[in-house]
Amino acid sequence: MSIARLTAGAGISRQAVTKHLRVLERAGLVHSTPRGRERLWQLRQKRLGEAQNYLNLISRKLDRSLSRLKAFVEK
Repeated sequence: MSIARLTAGAGISRQAVTKHLRVLERAGLVHSTPRGRERLWQLRQKRLGEAQNYLNLISRKLDRSLSRLKAFVEK
């Protein structure tokens, strides 16, 4: 999608959306392609899935650590 389509009805400026998209692009989660005077942005679903898997792994580790801490504190 173009920035114009992404910001339509969103209540956020084009500049703010562009800034966020550039961060996501550096992280490899979106890709931009120039088309005429604008850029088209596309989500990289595989990379998003990889990020989600990694965050799930961290979440499970944190849950286990908190469970051990809770058991220790309750003794």
